[in-house]
Order: sequence, then C-alpha cells, then structure tokens
Amino acid sequence: MFAIRVAPSTATVRRIINATCPSGLADLLGADPARSDTLAVDGKSARGSRSGDSPAAHLLAAMTGAGTAVTQLRVPDKTNEITCFAALLEPYDLADVTVTADALHTQRAHAHFLVEQKDAHYAFTVKNQPILYAQLKTCPGTRRRRSSTTDPTATGGWRPGWYRS
Repeated sequence: MFAIRVAPSTATVRRIINATCPSGLADLLGADPARSDTLAVDGKSARGSRSGDSPAAHLLAAMTGAGTAVTQLRVPDKTNEITCFAALLEPYDLADVTVTADALHTQRAHAHFLVEQKDAHYAFTVKNQPILYAQLKTCPGTRRRRSSTTDPTATGGWRPGWYRS
C-alpha cells in the first residue's frame, strides 16, 4: 500500500553536492563576504580523510569575522595553500574587506592580488622573514615608549601584537 522511504546515505548526499557544486557545501550555503568587515583565510587537513597511500585532504577555507563560512577549496596533492589563495577568493567582491591570513600567506603576490585586483585590505602575520620584520620594526608607532608610571607591566603606548622588545 504505502512504500517505505529510506533516507539517502551519506555517500549519496556527498555525490549530489559534488555534482551540483564541486567546491562543496560552503559555496552553496556560504555567506557573501562583501557584507563583512573581515575575512579570515586558513587551511586545515581534514581529520580521518587519509586512506591508504593517499594523504589527508587539505582544505583552504575563508570565513567571515562572524564565523560564517564563505567558501572552501581542496588543495591539490603535491602542492600547498599558497597556490590556491587567489583561486579561493577570485569569485568574490572584496572591496573594503580586510582579509587576514597566517604567515604562510605573507607573500607579495597575495598582497598585490588583494589590493590591486580585489580592492581589499590585508593583515598578514610576519615571521620567518627577517628583512621584512626589520623593516616593519622601524615603522612609526612601533617603538616602545618609556612609561611615566611605576607599573612595570605598562607599555607606555600602543604597539602591534607582533612587536617584541
């Protein structure tokens, strides 16, 4: 009389999503970064995705400051996040959005891409680049000023988070 319906398996749902949107569920449900002030880009290896001789899937993702996923991209094997940065952000209007990323993305090409092509701002972590670090250390406002207080923990003024005396 009535047919019993069975929910589709996880594999079936995954195949349908991959067929309709190859870059994944984040692109189907993701937020528009143009409505956000900040966008964080970071990569992670997917836990439990390693099988046999193939390495774990490495994903590069972009999230708004509110924690909403915008997009994600699987980083091809035998490459790294650096080669996928522009491809991840290319489809989006990033005018006046500040894009943050870790030290791996502190690359001239990434800065040029964001500023010249996407009209965006960026905040990259600087480490393992001694020449750039030394240049930034000489910028105005980065030197520690003497404090007139007796509090030994007082900094005497603003200094960036990466500054160390």
